[in-house]
Amino acid sequence: MAEPSEHRKAIEPKDWAKFLEDFSARNANRRARFNIFFNSGEAVEEAEEGQLESVALDKNGDKAQVVVKRADRTSNDEETMTDTIENVRGITVQFDTDRSEDFLEITDGKNTLFSLRFESKVDGAS
Repeated sequence: MAEPSEHRKAIEPKDWAKFLEDFSARNANRRARFNIFFNSGEAVEEAEEGQLESVALDKNGDKAQVVVKRADRTSNDEETMTDTIENVRGITVQFDTDRSEDFLEITDGKNTLFSLRFESKVDGAS
């Protein structure tokens, strides 16, 4: 299979709300976990993953925030995990070799990168 022509694509701020709405629909129920890369060089990988429910843009005054909802369905008591990334400055999507969306990268005002990594449709790794 041919490599995607674009491995990463930055989303224009004016398109964030529609992109995230469509992204949520395309990736509903895919397993995902966060990797967080701080400006200091420290990186943290989230131990717990969940199945994507939604990613949405929300306005907090004149600042944009992204709300990510995932469900932990590993037990009978389904739990929703909600993460809010405030003061969003950038949104980028990264593609896998089959052109499926592999990572959603969100950068905040402190230059912290929140990378939501999805289970691969190619090899199943997450």
